[in-house]
Amino acid sequence: MKRFLTWLAVAGSAFVLGITFTSIWISTRQPSLVNQIPASKCAPAYDATLVKEKIRENDDPNLFRAFQELPLYAMPDCVDEAYSLIWIPSFHGPVLVRVWRVGDEPFMSAKSLDSKDWSRLGNVKENNARSLTKSEWREIKDLLARAGYWQLSETVDESIPNDGAVWLLDGLNARQYHWVRRRVPTDQYAEICKRLIQLSGLETAHGLYLP
Repeated sequence: MKRFLTWLAVAGSAFVLGITFTSIWISTRQPSLVNQIPASKCAPAYDATLVKEKIRENDDPNLFRAFQELPLYAMPDCVDEAYSLIWIPSFHGPVLVRVWRVGDEPFMSAKSLDSKDWSRLGNVKENNARSLTKSEWREIKDLLARAGYWQLSETVDESIPNDGAVWLLDGLNARQYHWVRRRVPTDQYAEICKRLIQLSGLETAHGLYLP
Protein backbone atom coordinates (compact mmCIF):
# COMPACT_ATOMS: atom_id res chain seq x y z
CA MET A 1 0.00 0.00 0.00
CA LYS A 2 2.79 2.36 0.94
CA ARG A 3 4.60 1.55 -2.31
CA PHE A 4 1.40 2.23 -4.25
CA LEU A 5 0.95 5.62 -2.58
CA THR A 6 4.56 6.51 -3.34
CA TRP A 7 4.04 5.55 -6.99
CA LEU A 8 0.82 7.59 -7.12
CA ALA A 9 2.59 10.65 -5.72
CA VAL A 10 5.41 10.35 -8.26
CA ALA A 11 2.94 9.85 -11.12
CA GLY A 12 0.93 12.87 -10.01
CA SER A 13 4.05 15.04 -9.85
CA ALA A 14 5.11 13.90 -13.31
CA PHE A 15 1.64 14.72 -14.68
CA VAL A 16 1.71 18.24 -13.21
CA LEU A 17 5.22 18.83 -14.58
CA GLY A 18 4.11 17.57 -17.99
CA ILE A 19 1.12 19.92 -18.06
CA THR A 20 3.33 22.83 -16.98
CA PHE A 21 5.98 22.22 -19.64
CA THR A 22 3.30 21.66 -22.31
CA SER A 23 1.63 24.96 -21.38
CA ILE A 24 4.96 26.77 -21.61
CA TRP A 25 5.68 25.21 -25.01
CA ILE A 26 2.26 26.12 -26.37
CA SER A 27 2.55 29.69 -25.11
CA THR A 28 5.84 30.11 -26.95
CA ARG A 29 4.27 28.82 -30.17
CA GLN A 30 1.22 31.10 -30.17
CA PRO A 31 1.30 34.56 -31.77
CA SER A 32 1.10 37.63 -29.57
CA LEU A 33 -2.60 38.42 -29.33
CA VAL A 34 -4.39 41.44 -27.95
CA ASN A 35 -8.10 41.57 -28.74
CA GLN A 36 -10.16 44.27 -27.08
CA ILE A 37 -13.09 44.34 -29.51
CA PRO A 38 -16.36 43.34 -27.79
CA ALA A 39 -17.56 39.97 -29.06
CA SER A 40 -21.05 41.34 -29.71
CA LYS A 41 -19.75 43.90 -32.21
CA CYS A 42 -19.42 43.40 -35.96
CA ALA A 43 -15.92 41.91 -36.09
CA PRO A 44 -15.36 40.43 -39.58
CA ALA A 45 -13.95 36.90 -39.42
CA TYR A 46 -11.88 35.03 -42.01
CA ASP A 47 -13.86 32.53 -44.08
CA ALA A 48 -11.91 30.57 -46.71
CA THR A 49 -15.09 29.66 -48.62
CA LEU A 50 -16.19 33.30 -48.76
CA VAL A 51 -12.73 34.38 -49.93
CA LYS A 52 -12.86 31.79 -52.71
CA GLU A 53 -16.27 33.10 -53.78
CA LYS A 54 -15.45 36.81 -53.59
CA ILE A 55 -11.77 37.01 -54.53
CA ARG A 56 -11.02 39.27 -57.48
CA GLU A 57 -9.01 38.08 -60.42
CA ASN A 58 -5.84 40.03 -59.63
CA ASP A 59 -5.88 39.38 -55.87
CA ASP A 60 -3.93 36.62 -54.17
CA PRO A 61 -6.03 34.36 -51.89
CA ASN A 62 -2.83 33.16 -50.20
CA LEU A 63 -2.26 36.65 -48.85
CA PHE A 64 -5.63 36.71 -47.12
CA ARG A 65 -5.18 33.15 -45.88
CA ALA A 66 -1.83 34.08 -44.32
CA PHE A 67 -3.33 37.08 -42.53
CA GLN A 68 -6.58 35.22 -41.78
CA GLU A 69 -8.53 38.22 -43.04
CA LEU A 70 -11.24 38.83 -45.62
CA PRO A 71 -10.64 41.07 -48.63
CA LEU A 72 -12.00 44.49 -47.80
CA TYR A 73 -14.68 44.19 -50.51
CA ALA A 74 -15.93 40.98 -48.82
CA MET A 75 -16.58 42.67 -45.47
CA PRO A 76 -20.08 41.96 -44.08
CA ASP A 77 -22.95 44.37 -44.60
CA CYS A 78 -22.80 45.51 -40.97
CA VAL A 79 -19.58 47.37 -41.85
CA ASP A 80 -20.43 50.87 -43.06
CA GLU A 81 -16.91 52.05 -43.91
CA ALA A 82 -13.46 50.47 -43.85
CA TYR A 83 -9.84 51.08 -44.85
CA SER A 84 -6.99 48.61 -44.98
CA LEU A 85 -3.23 48.96 -45.35
CA ILE A 86 -1.18 45.99 -46.53
CA TRP A 87 2.53 46.74 -46.27
CA ILE A 88 4.98 44.26 -47.79
CA PRO A 89 8.62 45.33 -47.32
CA SER A 90 11.66 43.67 -48.86
CA PHE A 91 13.42 42.62 -45.67
CA HIS A 92 10.79 42.62 -42.91
CA GLY A 93 7.54 40.84 -42.15
CA PRO A 94 4.37 41.91 -44.01
CA VAL A 95 1.82 43.91 -42.02
CA LEU A 96 -1.93 44.41 -42.35
CA VAL A 97 -3.74 47.22 -40.53
CA ARG A 98 -7.48 47.50 -40.92
CA VAL A 99 -9.88 50.10 -39.54
CA TRP A 100 -13.63 50.01 -39.93
CA ARG A 101 -16.78 51.69 -38.70
CA VAL A 102 -20.09 50.17 -37.65
CA GLY A 103 -22.54 53.01 -37.20
CA ASP A 104 -20.58 55.58 -35.20
CA GLU A 105 -18.29 53.01 -33.56
CA PRO A 106 -14.82 52.59 -35.12
CA PHE A 107 -12.48 49.62 -34.65
CA MET A 108 -8.98 48.54 -35.59
CA SER A 109 -7.22 45.22 -36.13
CA ALA A 110 -3.58 44.72 -37.08
CA LYS A 111 -1.43 41.70 -37.85
CA SER A 112 2.18 41.01 -38.78
CA LEU A 113 3.58 37.84 -40.33
CA ASP A 114 6.69 35.93 -39.32
CA SER A 115 8.02 35.91 -42.88
CA LYS A 116 9.84 38.30 -45.19
CA ASP A 117 8.65 39.55 -48.60
CA TRP A 118 5.78 38.31 -50.78
CA SER A 119 7.20 34.92 -51.74
CA ARG A 120 7.04 33.33 -48.26
CA LEU A 121 4.05 34.71 -46.40
CA GLY A 122 4.36 32.58 -43.26
CA ASN A 123 1.99 32.81 -40.30
CA VAL A 124 0.56 35.48 -38.03
CA LYS A 125 3.22 36.58 -35.55
CA GLU A 126 1.48 39.45 -33.79
CA ASN A 127 -2.20 40.39 -33.63
CA ASN A 128 -3.70 43.52 -32.05
CA ALA A 129 -7.35 44.57 -32.09
CA ARG A 130 -9.21 47.30 -30.25
CA SER A 131 -11.84 49.98 -30.51
CA LEU A 132 -10.70 53.31 -31.92
CA THR A 133 -11.60 56.62 -30.36
CA LYS A 134 -13.74 58.92 -32.43
CA SER A 135 -10.87 61.40 -32.65
CA GLU A 136 -8.57 58.65 -34.03
CA TRP A 137 -11.17 57.81 -36.67
CA ARG A 138 -11.56 61.50 -37.60
CA GLU A 139 -7.79 61.81 -37.92
CA ILE A 140 -7.69 58.91 -40.38
CA LYS A 141 -10.54 60.43 -42.38
CA ASP A 142 -8.79 63.82 -42.44
CA LEU A 143 -5.58 62.23 -43.75
CA LEU A 144 -7.51 60.40 -46.46
CA ALA A 145 -9.30 63.61 -47.49
CA ARG A 146 -6.04 65.58 -47.51
CA ALA A 147 -4.49 63.02 -49.86
CA GLY A 148 -7.61 62.96 -52.08
CA TYR A 149 -7.63 59.21 -51.59
CA TRP A 150 -10.81 58.42 -53.51
CA GLN A 151 -9.53 60.35 -56.53
CA LEU A 152 -6.09 58.69 -56.62
CA SER A 153 -5.32 56.39 -59.53
CA GLU A 154 -4.81 52.75 -58.65
CA THR A 155 -1.24 52.67 -59.96
CA VAL A 156 1.24 55.22 -61.33
CA ASP A 157 4.54 55.05 -63.20
CA GLU A 158 7.20 54.94 -60.49
CA SER A 159 10.96 54.62 -60.28
CA ILE A 160 10.93 51.44 -58.23
CA PRO A 161 13.75 51.16 -55.67
CA ASN A 162 15.67 47.89 -55.42
CA ASP A 163 15.03 47.52 -51.70
CA GLY A 164 11.61 49.06 -51.27
CA ALA A 165 8.13 48.02 -50.20
CA VAL A 166 4.60 47.74 -51.52
CA TRP A 167 2.04 50.01 -49.83
CA LEU A 168 -1.48 48.87 -50.73
CA LEU A 169 -4.28 50.97 -49.33
CA ASP A 170 -7.88 50.02 -50.08
CA GLY A 171 -11.13 51.58 -48.99
CA LEU A 172 -14.81 50.66 -48.73
CA ASN A 173 -17.55 53.21 -48.19
CA ALA A 174 -21.26 52.66 -48.83
CA ARG A 175 -20.19 49.44 -50.64
CA GLN A 176 -18.03 51.49 -53.03
CA TYR A 177 -14.56 49.92 -53.25
CA HIS A 178 -11.27 51.56 -54.23
CA TRP A 179 -7.63 50.47 -54.05
CA VAL A 180 -4.32 52.26 -54.49
CA ARG A 181 -0.87 50.68 -54.74
CA ARG A 182 2.39 52.57 -54.41
CA ARG A 183 6.07 51.63 -54.21
CA VAL A 184 7.23 55.21 -53.65
CA PRO A 185 4.47 56.96 -51.64
CA THR A 186 3.97 60.71 -51.83
CA ASP A 187 4.22 62.59 -48.54
CA GLN A 188 0.44 62.67 -48.05
CA TYR A 189 0.02 58.99 -48.91
CA ALA A 190 2.90 58.12 -46.58
CA GLU A 191 1.23 60.03 -43.74
CA ILE A 192 -1.84 57.79 -44.00
CA CYS A 193 0.31 54.66 -43.92
CA LYS A 194 2.44 55.87 -41.02
CA ARG A 195 -0.57 56.81 -38.93
CA LEU A 196 -2.27 53.46 -39.48
CA ILE A 197 0.89 51.61 -38.44
CA GLN A 198 1.25 53.84 -35.37
CA LEU A 199 -2.33 53.08 -34.34
CA SER A 200 -1.72 49.36 -34.83
CA GLY A 201 0.62 49.05 -31.87
CA LEU A 202 2.83 46.69 -33.89
CA GLU A 203 6.61 46.93 -33.85
CA THR A 204 7.67 47.56 -37.45
CA ALA A 205 10.58 49.01 -39.40
CA HIS A 206 8.37 51.12 -41.65
CA GLY A 207 10.50 54.21 -41.09
CA LEU A 208 13.31 52.57 -43.06
CA TYR A 209 11.13 52.41 -46.16
CA LEU A 210 9.75 55.95 -46.18
CA PRO A 211 11.47 59.21 -47.16
